Amino acid sequence: MRTSLYSILFVAVLVCTSPAGAADSEPSTPHQDTAQTPQPAPVNPVAPDMPSATPSATGVERSLPPLRVLITSPFGPRAMPGWLGRGGKPVRTHNGIDIRARIDWPVVAFKSGTVRLAGPNGALGLSVIVQQDDGMKAYYGHLGKILVKVGQHVTEGTPVGHVGCTGRTTGAHLHFGLHNAQGAPVDPLPFLDRAEQLLRPSQEQIPAVLEAQSCGGLIIRGRNGLPVRFDRGLLRKLDSYSPPPIPAWGSK
Repeated sequence: MRTSLYSILFVAVLVCTSPAGAADSEPSTPHQDTAQTPQPAPVNPVAPDMPSATPSATGVERSLPPLRVLITSPFGPRAMPGWLGRGGKPVRTHNGIDIRARIDWPVVAFKSGTVRLAGPNGALGLSVIVQQDDGMKAYYGHLGKILVKVGQHVTEGTPVGHVGCTGRTTGAHLHFGLHNAQGAPVDPLPFLDRAEQLLRPSQEQIPAVLEAQSCGGLIIRGRNGLPVRFDRGLLRKLDSYSPPPIPAWGSK
């Protein structure tokens, strides 16, 4: 009786620990679960210090050189070349500064004020004169185009014209002059910090190398607004100045 009971218990243990029972109790394989569960797409991280490919990063940005580099003729006395075979070099007072520029560059107002002249102005060619609100008077000469009218009030940075070749000049440049409240010309350079205060060319208008641009001769605008050449009489008159003789010792 006791032996039969042990036999029954032994058989029950074998059934519970058989391989078939173990296979039924195992979970699904990892391969089966992976095939049924969608996985997120891999993400490629971007380095935070990598520059973005924008047009400004790949393009070449150009700016005007320092103002002192662009000045071709300073304020004050200067020797002028002779004309029509004259041997001497008369000395004249230059009531402003000449700034190298390119034809059609925008010229802007230095300070706010009221336009007093916008048109032909003798040897300065097409010019704009602005009576500034601070009491000074600004001159913009040798323009090729005028964008303002007499009586118009302009603010600092307002376009007043374009660089040209009008007046007594052989190369494209801007003549800029300043007169104080008493009407006397003063050197404009101490009042300026950079060329952009007067010239505002676009990126496309600034060449890689800013060289002199010839005007092809002396040009001035007539009453009809069309360019005309200086006649021989006017050239002789402009070039006829000579400095007074130096007084002898002991003379009054």
